[in-house]
Amino acid sequence: MPERVALVTGSTDGIGRQTARQLAANGMKVIIHGRSKPKVDATLEALRTELPGGEFDGVAFDVGTLAGVRRGAEAVLKLADKLHVLVNNAGIFASERVLNSDGVEMSFAVNYLGPFLLTELLGPRLTDSAEGGAASRVINLSSMAHTRGRIHFDDITLANGWTGYAAYAQSKLAQVMHALTLADRHEPAKLLAYSVHPGVVATKLLRQGFGPVQGIPTDSGAKTPVKLAGGLTEDEPSGSYYSDGVATPPSSIARDAEAREKLWDLSVKLAKVG
Repeated sequence: MPERVALVTGSTDGIGRQTARQLAANGMKVIIHGRSKPKVDATLEALRTELPGGEFDGVAFDVGTLAGVRRGAEAVLKLADKLHVLVNNAGIFASERVLNSDGVEMSFAVNYLGPFLLTELLGPRLTDSAEGGAASRVINLSSMAHTRGRIHFDDITLANGWTGYAAYAQSKLAQVMHALTLADRHEPAKLLAYSVHPGVVATKLLRQGFGPVQGIPTDSGAKTPVKLAGGLTEDEPSGSYYSDGVATPPSSIARDAEAREKLWDLSVKLAKVG
Protein backbone atom coordinates (compact mmCIF):
# COMPACT_ATOMS: atom_id res chain seq x y z
CA MET A 1 0.00 0.00 0.00
CA PRO A 2 1.44 3.44 -0.91
CA GLU A 3 2.61 5.55 2.02
CA ARG A 4 0.00 7.91 3.37
CA VAL A 5 1.00 11.36 4.61
CA ALA A 6 -0.66 13.43 7.35
CA LEU A 7 -0.16 16.99 8.56
CA VAL A 8 -1.20 17.58 12.17
CA THR A 9 -1.20 21.22 13.22
CA GLY A 10 -0.33 22.10 16.79
CA SER A 11 1.41 18.75 17.24
CA THR A 12 4.29 19.68 19.55
CA ASP A 13 2.18 18.86 22.62
CA GLY A 14 -1.24 17.76 23.82
CA ILE A 15 -3.78 16.01 21.61
CA GLY A 16 -1.90 17.01 18.47
CA ARG A 17 1.30 15.29 19.58
CA GLN A 18 -0.56 12.14 20.59
CA THR A 19 -2.48 12.13 17.30
CA ALA A 20 0.76 12.49 15.35
CA ARG A 21 2.44 9.74 17.37
CA GLN A 22 -0.44 7.30 16.91
CA LEU A 23 -0.73 8.00 13.18
CA ALA A 24 2.99 7.32 12.77
CA ALA A 25 2.66 4.13 14.80
CA ASN A 26 -0.07 3.10 12.35
CA GLY A 27 2.32 3.53 9.42
CA MET A 28 1.66 7.07 8.21
CA LYS A 29 4.34 9.62 7.50
CA VAL A 30 3.49 12.56 9.75
CA ILE A 31 4.39 16.22 9.36
CA ILE A 32 4.72 17.83 12.78
CA HIS A 33 3.69 21.47 13.06
CA GLY A 34 4.25 24.17 15.63
CA ARG A 35 4.76 27.89 15.76
CA SER A 36 8.33 27.60 17.09
CA LYS A 37 11.01 25.86 15.02
CA PRO A 38 13.08 24.89 18.09
CA LYS A 39 9.99 23.26 19.61
CA VAL A 40 9.19 21.45 16.35
CA ASP A 41 12.79 20.21 16.17
CA ALA A 42 12.68 19.03 19.80
CA THR A 43 9.40 17.20 19.17
CA LEU A 44 10.81 15.52 16.08
CA GLU A 45 13.85 14.35 18.04
CA ALA A 46 11.68 12.98 20.85
CA LEU A 47 9.22 11.21 18.54
CA ARG A 48 12.01 9.63 16.50
CA THR A 49 13.44 8.27 19.75
CA GLU A 50 10.06 6.99 20.94
CA LEU A 51 9.19 5.45 17.54
CA PRO A 52 12.42 4.48 15.77
CA GLY A 53 10.44 3.12 12.82
CA GLY A 54 8.19 6.16 12.52
CA GLU A 55 8.49 8.62 9.68
CA PHE A 56 8.33 12.29 10.65
CA ASP A 57 9.04 15.65 9.14
CA GLY A 58 8.33 19.13 10.46
CA VAL A 59 7.22 22.64 9.58
CA ALA A 60 7.08 25.77 11.72
CA PHE A 61 4.63 28.58 10.97
CA ASP A 62 2.08 30.80 12.66
CA VAL A 63 -1.43 29.54 11.98
CA GLY A 64 -2.78 32.79 13.45
CA THR A 65 -1.88 35.08 10.54
CA LEU A 66 -2.70 34.87 6.84
CA ALA A 67 0.94 35.43 5.86
CA GLY A 68 2.08 32.73 8.26
CA VAL A 69 -0.41 30.23 6.88
CA ARG A 70 0.56 31.02 3.29
CA ARG A 71 4.23 30.46 4.11
CA GLY A 72 3.36 27.27 5.93
CA ALA A 73 1.25 25.87 3.11
CA GLU A 74 4.07 26.57 0.67
CA ALA A 75 6.50 24.69 2.92
CA VAL A 76 4.13 21.71 3.22
CA LEU A 77 3.62 21.54 -0.54
CA LYS A 78 7.40 21.48 -1.06
CA LEU A 79 7.77 18.81 1.61
CA ALA A 80 5.02 16.43 0.53
CA ASP A 81 4.20 15.38 -3.02
CA LYS A 82 1.16 13.63 -1.56
CA LEU A 83 -1.06 14.67 1.35
CA HIS A 84 -3.86 12.41 2.52
CA VAL A 85 -4.83 13.78 5.93
CA LEU A 86 -5.02 17.28 7.41
CA VAL A 87 -5.78 17.47 11.12
CA ASN A 88 -6.60 21.06 12.07
CA ASN A 89 -5.74 20.73 15.74
CA ALA A 90 -3.88 23.95 16.65
CA GLY A 91 -5.98 26.09 18.96
CA ILE A 92 -6.04 28.64 21.76
CA PHE A 93 -8.30 29.92 24.52
CA ALA A 94 -7.53 33.64 24.70
CA SER A 95 -7.33 35.46 28.03
CA GLU A 96 -7.83 38.89 26.46
CA ARG A 97 -9.21 40.39 23.28
CA VAL A 98 -6.36 40.83 20.81
CA LEU A 99 -6.50 41.47 17.08
CA ASN A 100 -3.80 39.96 14.90
CA SER A 101 -1.91 41.79 12.14
CA ASP A 102 -4.82 41.10 9.77
CA GLY A 103 -7.30 42.79 12.12
CA VAL A 104 -8.91 39.47 13.09
CA GLU A 105 -9.70 38.52 16.69
CA MET A 106 -7.05 36.03 17.76
CA SER A 107 -9.30 33.12 18.80
CA PHE A 108 -11.10 33.28 15.47
CA ALA A 109 -7.79 33.60 13.60
CA VAL A 110 -5.98 30.67 15.22
CA ASN A 111 -8.90 28.30 15.74
CA TYR A 112 -10.79 28.89 12.52
CA LEU A 113 -9.64 31.37 9.87
CA GLY A 114 -6.05 30.08 9.72
CA PRO A 115 -7.23 26.46 9.39
CA PHE A 116 -9.80 27.56 6.79
CA LEU A 117 -7.08 29.16 4.67
CA LEU A 118 -4.68 26.25 5.20
CA THR A 119 -7.36 23.81 4.05
CA GLU A 120 -8.04 25.89 0.94
CA LEU A 121 -4.34 26.13 0.06
CA LEU A 122 -3.74 22.40 0.61
CA GLY A 123 -7.10 21.32 -0.81
CA PRO A 124 -5.87 20.55 -4.35
CA ARG A 125 -2.99 18.44 -2.99
CA LEU A 126 -5.43 16.57 -0.73
CA THR A 127 -7.94 15.81 -3.48
CA ASP A 128 -5.20 14.90 -5.97
CA SER A 129 -3.81 12.42 -3.44
CA ALA A 130 -7.05 10.45 -3.12
CA GLU A 131 -6.43 7.08 -4.74
CA GLY A 132 -7.51 3.47 -4.72
CA GLY A 133 -10.94 4.36 -3.40
CA ALA A 134 -9.43 6.02 -0.32
CA ALA A 135 -10.56 9.63 0.02
CA SER A 136 -8.32 12.19 1.67
CA ARG A 137 -9.56 13.58 4.97
CA VAL A 138 -9.80 16.89 6.81
CA ILE A 139 -10.43 16.65 10.55
CA ASN A 140 -11.21 19.77 12.58
CA LEU A 141 -10.63 19.53 16.33
CA SER A 142 -13.65 21.40 17.64
CA SER A 143 -15.40 21.33 21.01
CA MET A 144 -18.75 20.79 22.67
CA ALA A 145 -18.46 24.53 23.36
CA HIS A 146 -19.69 25.05 19.80
CA THR A 147 -23.22 24.34 21.05
CA ARG A 148 -23.09 27.58 23.06
CA GLY A 149 -21.60 29.66 20.29
CA ARG A 150 -22.99 31.78 17.53
CA ILE A 151 -21.37 33.55 14.60
CA HIS A 152 -21.44 37.30 15.18
CA PHE A 153 -21.61 38.24 11.51
CA ASP A 154 -22.04 41.94 12.29
CA ASP A 155 -19.24 41.95 14.89
CA ILE A 156 -16.94 39.04 14.05
CA THR A 157 -14.10 40.47 16.18
CA LEU A 158 -16.46 40.78 19.17
CA ALA A 159 -15.65 44.44 19.73
CA ASN A 160 -18.82 44.57 21.84
CA GLY A 161 -19.14 42.01 24.61
CA TRP A 162 -15.95 39.99 24.12
CA THR A 163 -15.33 37.19 26.59
CA GLY A 164 -12.82 34.40 26.23
CA TYR A 165 -15.58 31.82 26.19
CA ALA A 166 -17.73 33.67 23.62
CA ALA A 167 -14.72 34.00 21.31
CA TYR A 168 -13.75 30.36 21.80
CA ALA A 169 -17.30 29.08 21.25
CA GLN A 170 -17.70 31.18 18.08
CA SER A 171 -14.46 29.79 16.64
CA LYS A 172 -15.37 26.20 17.51
CA LEU A 173 -18.82 26.57 15.95
CA ALA A 174 -17.13 27.90 12.82
CA GLN A 175 -14.97 24.75 12.70
CA VAL A 176 -18.02 22.48 12.78
CA MET A 177 -19.72 24.54 10.08
CA HIS A 178 -16.51 24.43 8.03
CA ALA A 179 -16.47 20.62 8.01
CA LEU A 180 -20.11 20.52 6.91
CA THR A 181 -19.46 22.99 4.10
CA LEU A 182 -16.40 21.06 2.93
CA ALA A 183 -18.62 17.98 2.76
CA ASP A 184 -21.10 19.91 0.60
CA ARG A 185 -18.38 21.17 -1.74
CA HIS A 186 -16.33 18.01 -2.32
CA GLU A 187 -17.06 14.60 -3.81
CA PRO A 188 -16.84 12.01 -1.02
CA ALA A 189 -14.59 9.87 -3.22
CA LYS A 190 -12.03 12.68 -3.12
CA LEU A 191 -12.35 14.39 0.26
CA LEU A 192 -14.12 13.62 3.52
CA ALA A 193 -14.39 16.20 6.30
CA TYR A 194 -15.22 15.76 9.97
CA SER A 195 -15.27 17.77 13.17
CA VAL A 196 -14.48 16.30 16.56
CA HIS A 197 -15.08 17.09 20.21
CA PRO A 198 -12.35 14.85 21.64
CA GLY A 199 -13.68 14.90 25.18
CA VAL A 200 -12.59 17.03 28.11
CA VAL A 201 -8.87 16.39 27.73
CA ALA A 202 -6.10 17.37 30.15
CA THR A 203 -4.31 19.87 27.91
CA LYS A 204 -2.67 23.25 28.28
CA LEU A 205 -5.72 24.80 26.59
CA LEU A 206 -8.07 23.23 29.16
CA ARG A 207 -6.03 24.69 32.03
CA GLN A 208 -5.83 28.12 30.38
CA GLY A 209 -9.52 28.32 29.56
CA PHE A 210 -11.24 26.42 32.33
CA GLY A 211 -8.85 26.27 35.27
CA PRO A 212 -8.13 23.16 37.36
CA VAL A 213 -10.60 20.83 35.63
CA GLN A 214 -9.97 17.08 35.68
CA GLY A 215 -9.52 15.89 32.09
CA ILE A 216 -8.93 12.58 30.35
CA PRO A 217 -5.40 11.71 29.11
CA THR A 218 -4.28 13.14 25.77
CA ASP A 219 -3.91 9.68 24.24
CA SER A 220 -7.62 9.12 24.88
CA GLY A 221 -8.43 12.48 23.28
CA ALA A 222 -6.50 11.44 20.17
CA LYS A 223 -8.49 8.25 19.58
CA THR A 224 -11.25 9.68 17.39
CA PRO A 225 -9.01 11.87 15.19
CA VAL A 226 -6.71 8.87 14.65
CA LYS A 227 -9.61 6.59 13.74
CA LEU A 228 -11.07 9.14 11.34
CA ALA A 229 -7.67 9.82 9.77
CA GLY A 230 -7.12 6.14 9.13
CA GLY A 231 -10.65 5.32 8.05
CA LEU A 232 -10.97 2.97 11.01
CA THR A 233 -14.54 3.91 11.97
CA GLU A 234 -17.84 2.81 10.52
CA ASP A 235 -18.31 5.32 7.77
CA GLU A 236 -20.52 8.18 8.81
CA PRO A 237 -21.37 10.77 6.15
CA SER A 238 -18.79 13.40 5.36
CA GLY A 239 -19.42 16.46 7.51
CA SER A 240 -20.28 14.41 10.60
CA TYR A 241 -19.54 15.77 14.07
CA TYR A 242 -18.12 13.35 16.62
CA SER A 243 -18.46 13.86 20.36
CA ASP A 244 -16.55 11.50 22.66
CA GLY A 245 -16.11 9.08 19.77
CA VAL A 246 -19.74 8.97 18.67
CA ALA A 247 -21.28 10.66 15.62
CA THR A 248 -23.72 13.18 17.11
CA PRO A 249 -25.92 15.92 15.62
CA PRO A 250 -24.15 19.29 16.00
CA SER A 251 -25.95 22.44 17.10
CA SER A 252 -28.92 23.77 15.13
CA ILE A 253 -26.84 26.78 14.04
CA ALA A 254 -24.17 24.48 12.60
CA ARG A 255 -26.88 22.65 10.63
CA ASP A 256 -28.23 25.90 9.13
CA ALA A 257 -27.14 25.75 5.48
CA GLU A 258 -27.78 29.45 4.91
CA ALA A 259 -25.61 30.41 7.90
CA ARG A 260 -22.87 28.08 6.69
CA GLU A 261 -22.84 29.68 3.26
CA LYS A 262 -22.74 33.12 4.86
CA LEU A 263 -19.77 32.05 6.98
CA TRP A 264 -18.01 30.64 3.92
CA ASP A 265 -18.43 33.90 2.03
CA LEU A 266 -17.14 35.88 5.01
CA SER A 267 -14.18 33.52 5.39
CA VAL A 268 -13.23 33.84 1.71
CA LYS A 269 -13.29 37.61 2.11
CA LEU A 270 -11.30 37.66 5.36
CA ALA A 271 -8.74 35.12 4.13
CA LYS A 272 -8.43 36.83 0.75
CA VAL A 273 -8.94 33.67 -1.32
CA GLY A 274 -10.95 32.96 -4.43
